[in-house]
Amino acid sequence: MHALVTGGAGFIGSHLVNKLLNLGSKVTIIDNLSTGLQQNIHSDANFINLNLADLNFDNKIPDDTTHIFHLAAQSSAEISFEDPVYDLRINTLSTLKLLQLSLKMKIKKFLYTSSMNVYGDIIDKPISENHILKPSSFYGVCKLASENYVRVFSGLGLNGVCLRLFNVYGPGQNLNNLKQGMISIYLSYILNEKPIIVKGDLNRFRDFVFIDDVIDAFIQSVNTDILYDSINICSGTKTTVNDLIKMIIKAFDLNDYPIEVKEGTPGDIYGIYGNPFKSKRIINWISKTSLKEGLNKT
Repeated sequence: MHALVTGGAGFIGSHLVNKLLNLGSKVTIIDNLSTGLQQNIHSDANFINLNLADLNFDNKIPDDTTHIFHLAAQSSAEISFEDPVYDLRINTLSTLKLLQLSLKMKIKKFLYTSSMNVYGDIIDKPISENHILKPSSFYGVCKLASENYVRVFSGLGLNGVCLRLFNVYGPGQNLNNLKQGMISIYLSYILNEKPIIVKGDLNRFRDFVFIDDVIDAFIQSVNTDILYDSINICSGTKTTVNDLIKMIIKAFDLNDYPIEVKEGTPGDIYGIYGNPFKSKRIINWISKTSLKEGLNKT
């Protein structure tokens, strides 16, 4: 395998690159280092500094690439409202261009990193993949559009899998980015000895899935024979913001900590947690790390 990992200098991408290299794969990273970090680039991987939003990468993909893991994205629903045109370019148009190249190059498998944001606001129950898709942010709209492009290209012969990631967390998450990653944002406030700012209701809820488990889902997806599918990558466990903060404070061995509740952000999903049944059936994957264990490791 020669794996191309877009966004390979980011939180999830760098963990994936490390795993692929450990498994003996050749790896090329594409990243523009806008949110990814130079120190995340593994010395054994090839690195191409490139912004996929420029849509000028026809001759940049190595000819012997066999698999593409497309993680490069603007991954904040909040930021998507600040610049929806850029969100469209980096999250959808670049995906379309990459799919065209993948079909031309006869890539064996295209693994697309989608998001729970394709569902939008939902009722309080575990959401399965056949639930209505009605994203409430530009980010979610672009992720759903990209999923549909992967589906259409599968009909042309490209083997594609879309992984709908829920709230991924773990060691190495960017603590300087206060617009992405609920757990890393709250950790950052505590490490900087500032009050935890919560944007929205403390009763909002999420589904947190540990980074090592997520990487295992990518690896398991490589080995599936399906031509196309979209799969939830989730723990299946509902956790409220209030309970999460209590767990974080306890993990820091603090008795109490100041919290400031402020107005929510545009397009923010009130609550969501996933049904992991399909991932068990299709890619033989389940989330193994409890939130308590994952927080302690983080």
